[in-house]
Amino acid sequence: MWALDNQTSFAAGRAWARNRDGGEIWLVAVKGTYNIDRNGATRLADDQVDLFLTPQFSGEPGKSSLLYDTDFPRTKLTTDVILNGSAYAPNARPTMAVDVSLRVGGITKSLHITGDREWTAGPLGPRLSWPAKTFVKTPIVYERAFGGEDSASSKPAWDRANPVGTGYVTQKGHLVGRRAPNIYAAEAGPFASAENPTPAGFGAIAGHWSPRVKFAGTYDREWESRRAPLLPDDFNDRFYQCAPSDQQTPQFLKGGEQVELRNLTPHGYLQFLLPRVIFGFETDFGNEVVNHRANLHTVILEPDIPRVLMVWHSALPCHPKVSKLRRTMIVEKTVLARPRTDGGSGATGAEEFA
Repeated sequence: MWALDNQTSFAAGRAWARNRDGGEIWLVAVKGTYNIDRNGATRLADDQVDLFLTPQFSGEPGKSSLLYDTDFPRTKLTTDVILNGSAYAPNARPTMAVDVSLRVGGITKSLHITGDREWTAGPLGPRLSWPAKTFVKTPIVYERAFGGEDSASSKPAWDRANPVGTGYVTQKGHLVGRRAPNIYAAEAGPFASAENPTPAGFGAIAGHWSPRVKFAGTYDREWESRRAPLLPDDFNDRFYQCAPSDQQTPQFLKGGEQVELRNLTPHGYLQFLLPRVIFGFETDFGNEVVNHRANLHTVILEPDIPRVLMVWHSALPCHPKVSKLRRTMIVEKTVLARPRTDGGSGATGAEEFA
């Protein structure tokens, strides 16, 4: 009962979730790991990264940035695009600052990265120092973006959008001696709203960080008496999206979209097409077989390696038939049409599946 027959070369797993009214949903996820050649060719990796039932942090949970969210959310409204990586100086020449950018389908985003700086005392108040040293490679992590906690405050005070960052203060006088952020939105630059910039990054947002936490709903006495343990009435499914809002695609990606990365690899520029894969799911309930499909929920770019992780996700409501569910078989359907190269979604022309 509840078995998984994975007939693909990818990692696969299953879990149960409940809808807003407590009905059971059978979740099946498939994760593909592809290595990326310097010329932009992608190939299925020999070692497939396993699926994660729980969020994976870069360090101690709650005190570090989120590296990978769970691969089994109840749903997603569109595709999350995540990038875990580093900024590289052009031509490996040490620099004090560099702009980096990613483009995936209709998403374009740039960041401005600087060397290490701090706030110093000036005649007119705190001021930013010049970078203390140059760099050839530096990690793009939320620990180096604006945020963190004001340890000089008399009351606990932290940035809800990035509690693990640096540079957050409640009073201007607390800035002196504090490390300044290294990562900024490219359009803002390092001196726009320097005292309280917006946290910037390419990585996943933890569920207890803003803005995700505001979508989680209200858990008060009314919820306890009327809804618990179900989700509150004001729960918003946007909570399940773990990418920054400007890295959530307008609609689900299909595969075949063009990816462009600038100054995110040692060679400065990397371009490739997301692999296009179609999966078929066949779930056996004994006296009934249900065929269903999956959406591409998450794309994780890791150009330091370089590789791309892609997670497809199927959610099958089956509350009255939980005890009858025997197994789900997963098969891969080969796309015979060529993928698009113009950055759009999907493949060109008619598609045939083998």
